[in-house]
Amino acid sequence: MNVLLAVDPSQNSSSAAKFVEALRLPTHSKLYLLYVEEAQAELPGPDHFPRMLGQVREQLSEVRQKTMENARHLVNRLAALFHEQDLEIHSLVIEGIPGAQILTAIEQYQIHLVALGTKGLSGLKRFLLGSVSEWVLYDAPCSVLVIRERPQEAAVNSSRGLHVLLAMDGSSDSWEAVALLKTLKLPKTSRLTILHVVEKPSALIALALVSGHMDTTKFAEDCMQTGRQAGVQLLENTQHDLMGEELEVDIKLTEGHAADEILKAAQDAQTDLIVVGSRGVTELRRVMMLGGVSHKVVRHAQCSVLVARKLRKRP
Repeated sequence: MNVLLAVDPSQNSSSAAKFVEALRLPTHSKLYLLYVEEAQAELPGPDHFPRMLGQVREQLSEVRQKTMENARHLVNRLAALFHEQDLEIHSLVIEGIPGAQILTAIEQYQIHLVALGTKGLSGLKRFLLGSVSEWVLYDAPCSVLVIRERPQEAAVNSSRGLHVLLAMDGSSDSWEAVALLKTLKLPKTSRLTILHVVEKPSALIALALVSGHMDTTKFAEDCMQTGRQAGVQLLENTQHDLMGEELEVDIKLTEGHAADEILKAAQDAQTDLIVVGSRGVTELRRVMMLGGVSHKVVRHAQCSVLVARKLRKRP
């Protein structure tokens, strides 16, 4: 398994590294720790400046060198967190645009899972797209772990392990989430709740209402009952698939809007990690700044979120 962990000087970066360490990556996995120093605009050469401004240019160069040196020290310190795991660790310190460089590294090193922290934007900033985590979430061809900025040490180091909420909808990406959980070796004391949300078939009910040829109330209830039965079967199949992972596994069936119910269940249970499949985002949704269930969960969850997707091949 190839994993990319994007780091920076923030405290959240240290928490993110500890969170990834607690997931216990498979033996012999390749872990790439990537630090991207945002590139600064180049100043014109000394011929265009008086001597004093030329000295400023040299001072800026010295500051940049020192920054890169500090970055290498940081990456090495975070890499030491994984010394007890049998991993192949690579440290990368480069200059450029963080989001673009992360996406380039994902393709260059054939990454299966990229992990990065978020500074927990709120309000309008949380709604507007453009942050590094949103950029990577939209464009990465692999699974993305977004680690929320909050004290993670209690969840990572306590004997109770991690409390994980797995949202299942039966899609191929949600089964990829199951495969990821089976690949990652969570602490044995971890708890896993498998959630399925039965949503009202609004389009079918609207069609029935317009046609006027059936009792829409009965039709809606029949659809929900069918959804409940399918949901219970899906939960039981998923639970059976994960029972051999030495985890405490339980199941939960709810009704409502998927993203809202996932967020509510995670908050009520004080979940450490939500795992949800990605159904992708169309170009129109990108333009309109609207996301699917997984994107709403990432934006509004108070905990870390792992968005699983089958590895996509770029053209």
